[in-house]
Amino acid sequence: MENISSNTTSIQQAATGGPADGEPRVRRSGVAMRIIGNLFIVVGLLTLLGIGGYYGYTEWQSQQFKQKLIAEIGPNAVEPSGPPATAVPTPVKEAAPPDLSGGIYNILGIANKEPLQVDSSPPVRLYLPSVGIDSKVVPVGWDMIPAPNGEGVKAEWQVADYAVGHHQGSANPGQPGNVVMSGHVDFKGQVFKDLDKTKKGDEVIVYTEKGQYLYVITDYVLVKEVGVSDEQKRLNAMYMDPTPDATLTMITCWPYGIDTHRLIVIAKPYQSSLTTQSEFTIR
Repeated sequence: MENISSNTTSIQQAATGGPADGEPRVRRSGVAMRIIGNLFIVVGLLTLLGIGGYYGYTEWQSQQFKQKLIAEIGPNAVEPSGPPATAVPTPVKEAAPPDLSGGIYNILGIANKEPLQVDSSPPVRLYLPSVGIDSKVVPVGWDMIPAPNGEGVKAEWQVADYAVGHHQGSANPGQPGNVVMSGHVDFKGQVFKDLDKTKKGDEVIVYTEKGQYLYVITDYVLVKEVGVSDEQKRLNAMYMDPTPDATLTMITCWPYGIDTHRLIVIAKPYQSSLTTQSEFTIR
């Protein structure tokens, strides 16, 4: 009987290429599953290393940028604890008017007596040549959203997609007051992606329907927005308040891809009392 059973098994193996119960097939399947599992583990480890490396590099960049602001602007440039300082413009001595008596200057004198056209139009384009930021400007308002504590609602400023937003109620270029603009850093156009690469003294050109206005970057402020109290957020928002002098305030999230802070870049009109100092040589 053993010989018959052995012969039968040999015949089955010859016919199937292996044992009758299919053990090698199961073994091959198990090896394949182990290989796939190991591949998933390797991919997971590489992904974790990539994410960790990205966040580590971003944190290093963040610290470098903070140190740069502190060195150039001062300790209050990074996460100031108090409200923004109010700029008080220093009077500028005006040049004596030209003598328009006699000769061809009579014609100019008559022309100069005509009332100047006041430009009250809103901004339509923003250009920062030093970093290649060139974007259309659109008006933005605010949305009413539920308050975090469930008590009523609060106002939240809109952020324009694929454009720089000019905040409703803020000043227009050429007028006294604060021209407030904001834009995404890493979302839907990321128009302010390179705003943190600007420097003091860089020029900013704002276009309206009737002309253009030249500003010079004079100040930077970096405020924390995520994980802070409502009181701190109110202090942060004060940088959007009206100012007694002509000011351009540009705001975006920071750092790229993390967005825990708000970067506030402040500029003043070129050759105004606050930009005629030697440290604000335009470039």
